[in-house]
Amino acid sequence: MNISFSQINNPFTNEVFELVKSGLYPFVNQIFGWDDEFQQQRILEDYKADWFHWVYSDGTKIGLVCFKRYDNALHLHLIVIAEKHQNSGKGKNVMRALHDIARAEKRDISLSSFRCNERAVRLYTSLNYEVTDEEEHFIFFKLSSNNL
Repeated sequence: MNISFSQINNPFTNEVFELVKSGLYPFVNQIFGWDDEFQQQRILEDYKADWFHWVYSDGTKIGLVCFKRYDNALHLHLIVIAEKHQNSGKGKNVMRALHDIARAEKRDISLSSFRCNERAVRLYTSLNYEVTDEEEHFIFFKLSSNNL
């Protein structure tokens, strides 16, 4: 399975929003309640366009990632795999492709997950991410560049 990333020209489109919503809605709605307008504004204000990338598996668009490079880390804000491509190992392969980027750049990877997103928590745990902090609704993870 060949995973590749391509910069999203305009991540503030309905296509991107609907994919983000498909990945986050169950968890955001359970904890905070979902409001389309608020979430669209949050994406516009809290994320930069160049952080968004389409994810392709063997040439087929399967989802998106949103990540930012910091001094010594790559912080993963979002990973959303389209529903029809879930439960096939693609999420784990996308994470491994992100590990390749971080390894080449000698960066750690940091991310957080909704505590109630049990599949994501299991994924990060299976990839040997270390829990660095916990809050009521979130778990914060890190994978050191030494462990990539």
